[in-house]
Amino acid sequence: MKIANLIVTSQNGGAEQVFLDYTRLLKKLGHEVVPIVKHDAPYANQLSRPKKISNKFGYYDFFAIKEITKILREENIDAIFTHAGKATVLARKAVAKIKNKKIFLIAINHSANVKRSIGADIVLSVNREIFYSTIDRGQPEDRSFVMHNAVDLSDAIEVAPQVNLAQKEKIILGVIGRLDPTKGFSHVIRALKNLDEKFILKIAGSGPFDNELKKITKELNLENRVEFLGWVEKKSFFKSIDIFIFPSDEEPFGLVLLEAMKYGKPTIVRNVDGPREIIRDEIDALMFSDPSQIPELVTKLVRDEKLLNKLVENSFERVKEKFTFKNLEKRLTEIVGKIIH
Repeated sequence: MKIANLIVTSQNGGAEQVFLDYTRLLKKLGHEVVPIVKHDAPYANQLSRPKKISNKFGYYDFFAIKEITKILREENIDAIFTHAGKATVLARKAVAKIKNKKIFLIAINHSANVKRSIGADIVLSVNREIFYSTIDRGQPEDRSFVMHNAVDLSDAIEVAPQVNLAQKEKIILGVIGRLDPTKGFSHVIRALKNLDEKFILKIAGSGPFDNELKKITKELNLENRVEFLGWVEKKSFFKSIDIFIFPSDEEPFGLVLLEAMKYGKPTIVRNVDGPREIIRDEIDALMFSDPSQIPELVTKLVRDEKLLNKLVENSFERVKEKFTFKNLEKRLTEIVGKIIH
């Protein structure tokens, strides 16, 4: 089958990584894949001969629709996967212009804003809450599915490590992701103020909230305990920290949580939709509902070596069992099979 894979964003993030993963895995399954990206997509260099389109006018960009339609015709596309609402709207309009062939639209919801996916031939949602939202909005249940994201385990550690933090002179906390207000990194900076000075925080990533986070750090007189790394290679980041904190105020999934698990890092996680889909509280990680709980949970991990190592071992086994590319390949095979038949 000839498949187009479309995303129209100008940043690096979880949805973009999933787009890249789908491109690679669909090719591995034997399909010919045509990736379509926005002209300024920073991840385009990770693709082989992507088709680039402009998108200056958002959801109703006539020029973008025309470009997508041309690609669908010239490449004789059978199905198009779309990542997030804007890509779905543009693709839907492009597909409608092609009258001589049925092109299947597979819309992937990376957030709870599902309204633009409703009516697609197939809707994939990264967690169950989003899936239920599609059903509530009228998407037929036989055309809507949960499709968990996955992580590459080729560079994962081989066995879960034994960890003891109580004797360390410095303990490194870490957060990573786009510096956006919803990611909750400010919660961790404020939590650091209520922890002993042996605790250091590393913040990896970039984004529009960068200056605000640095301002908060300065106001709390924590400049000597908070390090802003910018974008870094994930494996080296996780290797450099002792405890990973995932503090997002809202999160549909959380790929970096899977990264922490595969590298054997004890983790403290905000109790929101995405993480609830991935981990079990007190089994794979510690969960919090209120950011004021962060210092208490950090201290608990440091003091309780038995709990610490149980969480590391369980989370490492869980990511290998539930969130591998092998699992995602199997689900993609099932979904494409529904189109073919």
